Amino acid sequence: MRTPPDIPQKRARADLPDGVPCPFCSLHETELVTPFGGQLSVAQYWCKKCRTGFDYLKWNAKE
Repeated sequence: MRTPPDIPQKRARADLPDGVPCPFCSLHETELVTPFGGQLSVAQYWCKKCRTGFDYLKWNAKE
């Protein structure tokens, strides 16, 4: 069985910021774990400072 290409993952990562603020310690020392969390509208990040995982809402309001 062939493994599908990783193109959708790469596209999803391109639209997400590199360092989002941690909701617990407010620092930007975070890294993207996966572009898809429990819901399609969130990405999972990991804070390197307080060592906590959190969801980041991907939705941005259009002005």
